[in-house]
Amino acid sequence: MNIILNNVKFYYSDPYVPVFDNMSLTIDTKWKAGLVGRNGAGKTTLLKLITGELMPVCGSIHVPVSIRRFPYQIGDESMKVKNIIMDSIAPFDKWERKMEELAKKGDKSSLEEYGNLLELYEQYDGYGIESRIEKELFMLYLDVSILNKKFCNLSGGEQTKIKILSLFLVEEEYPLIDEPTNHIDMQGRQLIAKYLAEKEGFLLVSHDRYFLDLCTDHIISINKSDIKINKGNYSQWKYNMDLEIEFEKRKDTNLKRKIKSLGRSTDRLKRWSFRIEKTKIGAGDKGAVGASAARMMKRAKNVERRIKRNIEEKSKLLKNKEKSRSLKLKTEFVTREILVSVSNLYIAYDQNVIIKDFSLILRRGDRIAITGRNGTGKTTLIKAILGYIKPQKGIIYKPSFVRFMSMRQVPKWNEKYLKDIIESRDVDLSQFRNVLASMGIKGDIFERPISTFSMGERKKVEMAFSFTEPASVYVWDEPLNYVDVFSREQIEEVILKYKPTMLFIEHDRYFIEKVATDVVDLDKYT
Repeated sequence: MNIILNNVKFYYSDPYVPVFDNMSLTIDTKWKAGLVGRNGAGKTTLLKLITGELMPVCGSIHVPVSIRRFPYQIGDESMKVKNIIMDSIAPFDKWERKMEELAKKGDKSSLEEYGNLLELYEQYDGYGIESRIEKELFMLYLDVSILNKKFCNLSGGEQTKIKILSLFLVEEEYPLIDEPTNHIDMQGRQLIAKYLAEKEGFLLVSHDRYFLDLCTDHIISINKSDIKINKGNYSQWKYNMDLEIEFEKRKDTNLKRKIKSLGRSTDRLKRWSFRIEKTKIGAGDKGAVGASAARMMKRAKNVERRIKRNIEEKSKLLKNKEKSRSLKLKTEFVTREILVSVSNLYIAYDQNVIIKDFSLILRRGDRIAITGRNGTGKTTLIKAILGYIKPQKGIIYKPSFVRFMSMRQVPKWNEKYLKDIIESRDVDLSQFRNVLASMGIKGDIFERPISTFSMGERKKVEMAFSFTEPASVYVWDEPLNYVDVFSREQIEEVILKYKPTMLFIEHDRYFIEKVATDVVDLDKYT
C-alpha cells in the first residue's frame, strides 16, 4: 500500500511561513524509510499532514492505513507499564470486565453482546497480546519485570523503548517516528536501531546518521527545491547526493564557459552583419550584400537562442546545493598546557553515588568526548567542572585566565525575543545572523517570540552563541540533539578547522569518531 501526496500546498498563516508548494510524494508502507532535511524544512509538518493533524491548503493526501505516531502523550503515567501498552492498542481491560459481566447475566441479549465483544477482542489478539509484548521486550533487552513497574518510574530511555514497541503491536498500523534518539545514550540508540531494522514499514525522522544507517532502506530527503527518494540507507543517500552535486557543479562550470563563448560569437556575428550592411552603399550588387548581412544576423539570432537554452538549463542546476558559508570559532589562544585538571572526584546525591575516583586532564588542543549510559553522571561532571555544583571530594583546577563557553542540553531563556538575549550578552549581531544563516535559519527568527522556536532552532541559537563569543575552552552538553544532519557536518568541519580545546557530551557516534581526540567512558567511574 502507498501513502500518496499529490500537488500538496501548505503554509502556516500566523506568522506566514510557506512549507510545501505543489509537493507530490509516494511512500510505500513497506519501506523502512528515513526522513531527513534541514531544521524547519517541514519534516514534522509532513508527518502531521499524513496523520491529518494538519490539512493542506490545496492538493490531496491518500492514506490507506491506520497511523500511529511517536512521540505521544501518556494519559496517566502512574499506571503500570503493562496497562499502558495494552491500552495503547485496545481497551482490553474494559472489554474483559464487560465480558465477565455479560457472561454472569447469561440472557440472550447479553450473550449476543458478549459474542460481539469476543470477536473484537480476538481481532486485536487479546489472548496472545501478552506473549507478543514479552517478545518485543526481549528484542529491546528489557526484562519482563518492567511490565509491573509504574511508567513514571522508568528512565527516559526505558520510556522511549516502551512507546516504540507499542507502535508495532498492531500489524495493520503504520508508525511515524519523530526523533526517537534525543537524550538516548549510544547503547540505547543501537538497540532501538537494531529493533527497527527487524520491522517492516515505518517513516522515521532522525538526525543521527549512524542510527539511520543501521535501520533504514530508503531515505526521503526534503531538499531546498524538491523532495527526493533514494533507495538505501543514509550513507548511500549522502554518497549519491554528493555525486549529483559534483556532477551539476561540473555541468554548471561547462555551461558558464559555453554561454560566455557563445556570447562572444553573437557579438562577432552582429558586428560582421553590421559591417556588411554598411558596404551596401556604393556596392554593385546591393541585394547580394543585404542577403549576406541577413544570413549573419540570422546566425547571431540562432546563437542567442542556444545561449537562452543553456541559461535555462543552468538555472535548473544546483538548486539543492547548500550554500557554502563556512562557520568560524572565536578560539582564544593560550600558552598554558593544562587548562583543566580533575583529581579523585567524588559526587553523590542522598547516598546515591554518581561519580567516584574520577580524574581527568584537559590539555590545550584536546577534544575529549564524555560518554556513558544514561544516568552515569555526564552532565553532573560538566556542572562540577563549570562550578555549578560542588563535589563532596576531589580537586578541580582551572587557571583563572581560562574563559569557558558552555552549551546546555536543553536551552532555556526567560526573554521573549532573541534580540533581547543578544543585547544582554553584547554579541555582534551581524556575525550572529551569519552563523544562523549558515545553519539554515532564516532571518525572521528575530521577529518571532522564542516560544515559537522549534527545538532544532533553539539548539542552533545556543550554538551560534558558542561561535560568536570568544573562549579558551568549549564545554558542550549534547550539542547535536534536534540538529539536522547538514548542520552536524558543518559543525564537524569548523571544529576540525579551528581545533579548539573541548570537553563535550554526545551520543552521535559519527561525530565522536570524527572530532574527538580522546574518549572518556563514565561507566567505569560509577
